[in-house]
Amino acid sequence: MAQILDLLGVAPFNGGRLSPFGNLTGVSHRPFFCESVDLGDHFAAVHVVILPLSPQASVTVGGIQNGASQNPVIGHVQGDDGRPITPTQLDKFLLNLISAGVEVPRLSDYNISIFTLLFPKSMGYAVRSNLLEHRLQDCPIGIARIDDRLIARELKSIWWTRHLTTDGPSANLPLLAEHAAGIVQWRDVPSTIPFVELHQHLGNITNELHTRLHNVPGLLPEPPIMEKTVALIRGRPNLMTGGPVYAAAKALGLQLVIVDEPGHWLEANTLENLKLREAFLPTDMTEDDGLVDRILLSFKRYGEPIDGVFTLSDNFFVTVAQVADKLGLPCGPVAAYETAVDKYQSRMLQDSPGQTARVSSLDELHALLAVPAHGHQPLFTPTFPMIVKPTKGWSSECVSKVTNIGDLTTAVQKATSRHGSAAVIEPFYDGPEIDVNFVLLDGEILFFEIADEPPCDGDALDASVDDTFSPVALTMPSALPADEQDIVRDTLHQILINMGFHTGIYHLEARVINSKYEYRPIAPGVVDLVPRYPQDLPFARPECKLIEINARPPGYRVSVPSRHTYGVDYFAVRMLAALGDKERLRAISIPFSHHAVDRTPSAQYWSRLVYIPVPEDGILRFNDPRISPSEELKLRHPDLAKHIVLAVDYYRDGDEVNVFTDGARTYLGHILVKSTNSRKEAIEVGNQVLKAYKVNIEG
Repeated sequence: MAQILDLLGVAPFNGGRLSPFGNLTGVSHRPFFCESVDLGDHFAAVHVVILPLSPQASVTVGGIQNGASQNPVIGHVQGDDGRPITPTQLDKFLLNLISAGVEVPRLSDYNISIFTLLFPKSMGYAVRSNLLEHRLQDCPIGIARIDDRLIARELKSIWWTRHLTTDGPSANLPLLAEHAAGIVQWRDVPSTIPFVELHQHLGNITNELHTRLHNVPGLLPEPPIMEKTVALIRGRPNLMTGGPVYAAAKALGLQLVIVDEPGHWLEANTLENLKLREAFLPTDMTEDDGLVDRILLSFKRYGEPIDGVFTLSDNFFVTVAQVADKLGLPCGPVAAYETAVDKYQSRMLQDSPGQTARVSSLDELHALLAVPAHGHQPLFTPTFPMIVKPTKGWSSECVSKVTNIGDLTTAVQKATSRHGSAAVIEPFYDGPEIDVNFVLLDGEILFFEIADEPPCDGDALDASVDDTFSPVALTMPSALPADEQDIVRDTLHQILINMGFHTGIYHLEARVINSKYEYRPIAPGVVDLVPRYPQDLPFARPECKLIEINARPPGYRVSVPSRHTYGVDYFAVRMLAALGDKERLRAISIPFSHHAVDRTPSAQYWSRLVYIPVPEDGILRFNDPRISPSEELKLRHPDLAKHIVLAVDYYRDGDEVNVFTDGARTYLGHILVKSTNSRKEAIEVGNQVLKAYKVNIEG
């Protein structure tokens, strides 16, 4: 290790100190210098800074006369006499970038170009193919292009260091370009920048890279990472929701097999579908006693080994656990999934009989509430307000808050009509609602996060049985005080362990009762979770009350924002858990290591996920049919666009939309915004984006 660092001239990480022009060399009238830096336990880097052409230079770059900006460089340089100049280290460096497959680098004639070459400090097998792209997402320093050289499962050695000279990086640029594990070209900086500011800019680049890469092993030592096949039971309904899943499988070097109904959009062997999955196994997915055997038969007909099986669809959790159990593949206990998918059973993990009831019909409800003979108390006495919801359901479908016996009948009828499910009647816990995600490995918490759900219609004191619990937004990271976050973590972790869950990604919903924090206005139009006034503090200790358990990543809308905010890919975690690939699971579960005042360590910014609700029933019309509403919003509001991380529109111009779908609010799309300044700013921007999103509805 010391030899590598010596050859690269790397000193321990110190924030990116630069020796002014220590390696400056006149090269084809393009002066340049190099700086070697240490990025922590796993990577070293070399910054290559290429200064502008001198005004007196008579050169041809890529066959285009000097003076044209953003010229492609192909290394053809002539002197004043028209005779070729022998290629220099810089020429060879740029040519090697091209020959290694990088998009043709483009150097401005008037600005400073900066490249960073990344090198692992040890040899081993690559964890994933898009490590740099993944870890540099939303980097505040502008990036022109990223070239990821690591290929999942392939061995990356450091043999080439034997051929380096001791003259430093400048004399070794061609070899460095050829053998780097990854290359980043940053956006050019003006040539008028003072050297002190250039020094600071390089320091900022080094700090960002250190924060994102210092603790992440891009390579794992032997044994080799073998190619494996993982089966997804129930393919995603469309590319929008499935894209991150298929991308994660490709980055991990996995063969992805889809099991779903004949006629699914991924069944056809088109060029596009073949890029997303290895094979499609058409299978009757009717939820009956024969489903497990039909899936096993599809695997047998496929004829290739299946190394893991998973699903992202709640109603197939138990089926997949049974399939995995029969094949001897990694998975949690069948009984744990049976409890998780039944909201009554999961409620009873933390409750006592008498507080919660389960009924399959109005007749059962009436019988439950009837006063028994001989003066005995009823088996169940509702204490209002209460929540009624289907025992089997998702996305807050048919969830109602009831405050009287009359509404209880309406709510039970609504809940039992969905999915042919019984209804759960349970206490309403008043307190901040939270989404909680765990990544576990053999019971150990590898990663844990809490996101805050601001109050929705159903939380209002005067909420009726018709008001929904459909979310309006999500704010990350949580504003709850540290001691209450510890209570949440310990309480829910213990529940998962007691159920038998041990490895994978788990998405839970909960509330904190007796919290020292509450939602209230903190500025005009801004409501957030803030400390209670001293006179309003509860006397009882805070407690975490479970709402439901989802033994999977959170939904697509939330999994992607978590990946952007923390750098943890939940879909990759889910697949590696299904394969029992523990070392890679541990490696990809390491979050960023950003630190900021009042922000959870590892979050690179405060983020606000905004849901855009359908305003009324009718035909959707865009303001400009040529572009989506979110793109049109960015054009109208560049001040907001700079805060938007991602924006997804669900519908097309001319689609029919409804305010409610299956008892829950319908959304036109979602938008994730960020702020590195404050949580308050993230919420304010989210509110502005919601108001600025414009569509027309034709009744």
